Amino acid sequence: MAKVLTGDGWRLELPDGLISKPHKAWDYGSGAIARGWIGDAPVTVIVQTKQLRGGFNDWVRRVASHWLEQQPLRRLAVPGAGDAVRIDGYVEFDGLGAVDDREQCIAVCAKSRRRAVALTIRSRPEDAVQAELEPIVDSFELVGAEEG
Repeated sequence: MAKVLTGDGWRLELPDGLISKPHKAWDYGSGAIARGWIGDAPVTVIVQTKQLRGGFNDWVRRVASHWLEQQPLRRLAVPGAGDAVRIDGYVEFDGLGAVDDREQCIAVCAKSRRRAVALTIRSRPEDAVQAELEPIVDSFELVGAEEG
């Protein structure tokens, strides 16, 4: 069973094992964080919004610049977005208790006009829950704004 989480211009579906609350990261305007469990695996989902001051591609490069390693960036279709890029890889973060603090990370950076929205999903690689995370990514959409 999934529950719908909405924010300032975005929407997605979360598994029931995750609990969300408002959260605003530095340099972002608004957002939400959801933490919890998918089976026995701890998972964190974060969505943040911001106004783009520069170009979308520059922002995506900045988001990806601190990752330990990543697959090639790839464009994807996000409903309501004029452009979107997915990043898959690994970040160093001591939040989920991953071996060597090496967390698996999925980021989807989407934009509509000058508004950017970042979806980030972190999990432990050793839990192998990638298939359970894909429905979250697939449900992500921008709402209430024109594409472009």
